[in-house]
Amino acid sequence: MKHLLLYISIFSALFASGQEEILAIGLYRHIQPNQIEFTAKDCDFEVFVNDSLPFDCLKKGSKVELLRQGVKIQLIVNDESQGEYDNIKFTRTQKDGMFKVQTISPHSKVRTYYGDLEIKVINDVVTVINHVPIEEYLIGVIESESGNYQSKEYYKVQAIISRTYALKHKNKFLHEGFNLTDLVNCQVYFGKHYQNPKIKEAVEETKGLVLVDEDMNYITASFYSNSGGQTENSENVWGKKVSYLRSKADPFSEGKNNYKWTKSISKREWLNYLKSTYNYDTKDSIKREKVLNFTQTHRKKYLAGWDSHILLTDIRRDWRLKSTFFSIEEQGDKVILHGKGFGHGVGLSQEGAMNMVDLGYSYTDVLHFYYTNIYIIDYDKRNYYLME
Repeated sequence: MKHLLLYISIFSALFASGQEEILAIGLYRHIQPNQIEFTAKDCDFEVFVNDSLPFDCLKKGSKVELLRQGVKIQLIVNDESQGEYDNIKFTRTQKDGMFKVQTISPHSKVRTYYGDLEIKVINDVVTVINHVPIEEYLIGVIESESGNYQSKEYYKVQAIISRTYALKHKNKFLHEGFNLTDLVNCQVYFGKHYQNPKIKEAVEETKGLVLVDEDMNYITASFYSNSGGQTENSENVWGKKVSYLRSKADPFSEGKNNYKWTKSISKREWLNYLKSTYNYDTKDSIKREKVLNFTQTHRKKYLAGWDSHILLTDIRRDWRLKSTFFSIEEQGDKVILHGKGFGHGVGLSQEGAMNMVDLGYSYTDVLHFYYTNIYIIDYDKRNYYLME
């Protein structure tokens, strides 16, 4: 029986490896669209309504309009209504086919996506879903998260951490009818725009590669703009200690665009905030000095010592600071915050990673530098490690 179960597991893993992961991405989650235009960009698209047999076929270059009518969607072709439906889906007829989509009300720019598009009303909100293979999804994520002017080696870094994130969190929004959103609460995803061949090549050359910990669990592949010269421990930001998200000196982030920042605050406003928010005794000369002249040569968790219970993460949130890695200097009737870094500081510094690549380090060097004791494996092969 044990051998039979092992055989079944191996067979299942082999079968699964031939299937490319399809993700459902909720688009336009920052607005509530009422009118949408769909264009078949470079191939024909079959149109399905209410999950029936194909209703129609849109030829390459054809446009249709979709208009919300209560809890249904009206399909309009050549200014003529084709009916109102619970859901409408456009399915490409060719591999690598792309479509264009634009919200008319409220107005947004045209976006281009791989895959299929589904539109329906869920909980009185028009829900727009892009059904797309994960490797094509990554092309749009890399464009949105990294821009158009990086090296292919850096795009490989972003491809692996973004693929890992997507697979780890693919059930995050199932309660809303899709896997992930297109916003920063998941990964920014505005489709394919730049037509940069290096991005597609980076995805293809790292196809299937993900980051896992020693138990073969997908890691939390967190990243941000700049560490300020030192990364942060996960527990100092999110309250949970994770073995692969450890603080370390990061010389590669030093001197880059988001390495340093300053902010000026009224001394009275600063002291009033501490008193009203934390009941901090600003009349005590020793305690007052601690919050008017505060130094971080390495990352700390608390302002004015652990016994103050004033978390630097809360300070960052309340004052909308670029990072928690800052020192405070009293200057007359103001306090000046001298800060380093941009972002939460946990995991990979994008500017540091870009610099490492420019210095000749490989994408694997970068990943092993910013994430401690991790493994880079193919996600299909991961099934074999989990059988036991």
